[in-house]
Amino acid sequence: MSVKSFKSASNFSALNPDEKSIDDECRMTYKLIVGNMKDNIKSKSQLVQMLHHAGRNPSQKSLKTYWKDNTTSLTYQDFCKIMKDEKVMNERELEKAFKKIDVNGDGFITYKELKKVLTGRGEKMSESEVKSMIKEVDEDGDEKLNYTEFCKMLISTVEQCKKKGADKLSRIEHRSKDSKAKADSSSRRGSSRDIKNDRRPSSSESKIRRRDSSSSKTKKSEPVQFTLPAVTRVAPRVTEPRMLKSWHHVFSKGCFHFEENGSIISHQYLLELPTASTVWMTIKPSILKPDQKVIDTLLFIVEQNDDGTLGEYVGYTHLKNQQKFCLNKSLKAGSYRLIPFTSGCLFKPRTRKIKDKAKLVEQSGDEYQLTKAFRDTLTDVFEIIDLDCNGLLSRDEFSLFQLRTSGEAVDDDAWEVVEENFELKKGELTKKGFMELNQMEANDEEGDTEDLWVTLNSMGFADDLKLDEACPYRIDIYTEKSRGRLKVLQLQMGGRALDRAVCESVKATEDVQSSSISQDVTAFYYTGDSRVTVAIQNQSNSRAVVKLDFGKSQNCVSNINDMERTMQIPPTSMKVVLHLLPKDEEEDWTIKCYETLN
Repeated sequence: MSVKSFKSASNFSALNPDEKSIDDECRMTYKLIVGNMKDNIKSKSQLVQMLHHAGRNPSQKSLKTYWKDNTTSLTYQDFCKIMKDEKVMNERELEKAFKKIDVNGDGFITYKELKKVLTGRGEKMSESEVKSMIKEVDEDGDEKLNYTEFCKMLISTVEQCKKKGADKLSRIEHRSKDSKAKADSSSRRGSSRDIKNDRRPSSSESKIRRRDSSSSKTKKSEPVQFTLPAVTRVAPRVTEPRMLKSWHHVFSKGCFHFEENGSIISHQYLLELPTASTVWMTIKPSILKPDQKVIDTLLFIVEQNDDGTLGEYVGYTHLKNQQKFCLNKSLKAGSYRLIPFTSGCLFKPRTRKIKDKAKLVEQSGDEYQLTKAFRDTLTDVFEIIDLDCNGLLSRDEFSLFQLRTSGEAVDDDAWEVVEENFELKKGELTKKGFMELNQMEANDEEGDTEDLWVTLNSMGFADDLKLDEACPYRIDIYTEKSRGRLKVLQLQMGGRALDRAVCESVKATEDVQSSSISQDVTAFYYTGDSRVTVAIQNQSNSRAVVKLDFGKSQNCVSNINDMERTMQIPPTSMKVVLHLLPKDEEEDWTIKCYETLN
């Protein structure tokens, strides 16, 4: 099939912008990457980044004419001229690009051919993104692109990039105006003010001292300081919906664990709502032993797209009622990813020294019997991995357990062994069967407990059989209109999705105080019912290095080893710096932070 037969002049006019459109592109790109229109482009790599962002693909020969050996910087006017000279792909270049990807020359670009280009080099795309690109323009549904569809894909991609860039610029300008308005308002009120939260008693009035606007490279200031009341004296701000017992109910257990590098992982969940509904959602720690330490637990909600990628932040269980954290919110029909969270202030890797290692088996004649202490611990393990609380282990639950302890899922052969050798009920492994499995392993290894200890340590139990590196929890979800479907996903880190959600939650809440470290760098102090989270937003186009010293705070515990932290905040980004909880929930706690911008 001939490539030429698919050419359409309208496609090329869509790719090549007019004079006004180029001017708008220049302004948007320059403000996004350089920032101030009066500042210059500082390097050749920055120029290339800007041209790529604007949909240009300059050759090395062209670049040498734009950035000569003696060039040290380029102005905004220089950039506009380059943009007008460096046209978007013309018809000949499009045809050349098409032929380069269409390696077998049949006049079509297959998913495999496009995937090789887009996932192999440069700014790599995921396979799902490649499929999505093809699906969007594949009019005849043959899962490959002809020349017309290829052109439409490029046009769509360029337009999406423009829209994202414009949206991002709009947000930056909006935040800049807000920051300026706050700064002007603050200067009219004076250099310091009392920040009060109406929901708290008078003893909890927060005072944040504003700093001067020194122009030195390292900016030091008076400390940010506020006192919060004892958690036990803060009245719950939430009550259960009146008719909750008549709502549809789904639930699951889960667990926080540590990875070898100290990072925290947990189960995640997919919630599917067939219709829009008001949702009541809670999470609370599960207590297995009286001496088990209670940690803070939250549940963040983000939208999940059809291709499995995660979308916009929705909300989180921010309201405390005893040990539960709750959320009452109206959600539209669709899919949601539920990501459990703990601050890490109370849940930390083991540091205590253990003198005596517990005994797991005892020899009785030619057989080996599990000790009572080990059997009691296995009962706790069973409670942790029985996620649906039915007293049995399904194949999926047992497979998640095996993934954690051995790194391998349960395949058909492995499950067949379970079915043939151990007690099952309704096709699921009973607690007795689980004990028999461990008993068989002890006998097979002739009393060698190394593999048994691998299992226990993986599940968070120490050598004295105390559970100190795992924390089980339970989530409950009530829907008013229709029953939601809850699916448990494997243990994993929250990753960027959780980081973004925490940052969004800090800015979106009414319980937040802001402190301007500089014109472009702002610290946000979220003060919830029992937690303080500090995040830094950098609106400049250069990296910011911020040091926060909480050493003078009182009755506080942090998620980091000490109370001082230095963070690098990338340009136009926001990062969580640390979390704080009260050491003693029956006492007031005071946050005092010295901020330094390096």
